[in-house]
Amino acid sequence: MLDASTRSFASSYQFANLRREAGRASYKLLTAQLPAMWEISSDLICALNGVRLCGSVQVVDAAEKLVTAAGDLDLDERKADRFQLKAEAVVAAQKTFLDTCREELSYNARWYQLLRKRKEKRFFRQLTAGRPRLSPP
Repeated sequence: MLDASTRSFASSYQFANLRREAGRASYKLLTAQLPAMWEISSDLICALNGVRLCGSVQVVDAAEKLVTAAGDLDLDERKADRFQLKAEAVVAAQKTFLDTCREELSYNARWYQLLRKRKEKRFFRQLTAGRPRLSPP
């Protein structure tokens, strides 16, 4: 989902900026890019369906909000400031989706995992202490 949304965002951002900066001169190039844009959009919808299939309610909600934010990017927006606000909304939705997934997968450390982290650090220190150090040339 993150890969598909990033690809969709990057291509939309490029498309909109090229259209805004080059104007009519970019029409032929942008028309040639339309099939690729449709493929990227379909990849995003496929990723959303994959999340809907196996994600929790919170993850599915964050994914749907991400797809909505990506779809709200107006490629014909003439004002760069308005487009930038919508682009920032997509980035914020990606962050929210990632944070929701991390929470769901318990990647965020809990208070009771601190002991395990200390043991890991101690183990790695002992592991590196047992290795001979290379002297500088």
